[in-house]
Amino acid sequence: MSVYSLTYTLHHILLIKLLASLPFDRTRTLHNFLFLAVASSSPLQRPGIHYTFYKSNSGVHSFDIQGFLNDLRRGGMLQEKTLELTPKGTDFYYQVAELLRYERFPEHCMKIGLKYKDNLWRVNHEVIFHPLLRKSKTGRKIQLPGL
Repeated sequence: MSVYSLTYTLHHILLIKLLASLPFDRTRTLHNFLFLAVASSSPLQRPGIHYTFYKSNSGVHSFDIQGFLNDLRRGGMLQEKTLELTPKGTDFYYQVAELLRYERFPEHCMKIGLKYKDNLWRVNHEVIFHPLLRKSKTGRKIQLPGL
């Protein structure tokens, strides 16, 4: 039996908060949601948030975000096949969620989340027509303003 220790960052806690608060059914929707959140925020609202997004056939993909999700799965915080928190993930969230109170970007994400609420399919639709995405070629890095 090997002991695998993970250190969780505010990025991990933000993902847990989003998964606890919003009904994401697909990883693609989560990537697209965070792209819209980053693209609609000012650089002053997101200090330390430097996700790199690439254009895919169905929106965007971020290897950074996918890595954080993989860390959460490895740590037993997420279900294997879905984007639902395990009881361990829920307990962890309740212990550390207060840390996000001091950051602006998670607050911005929650405001956007309230905008989409139960219609998260709209996120995927809006990303396809986003000007930054339309300028990019498939497989290429998307240049975000202010970085």
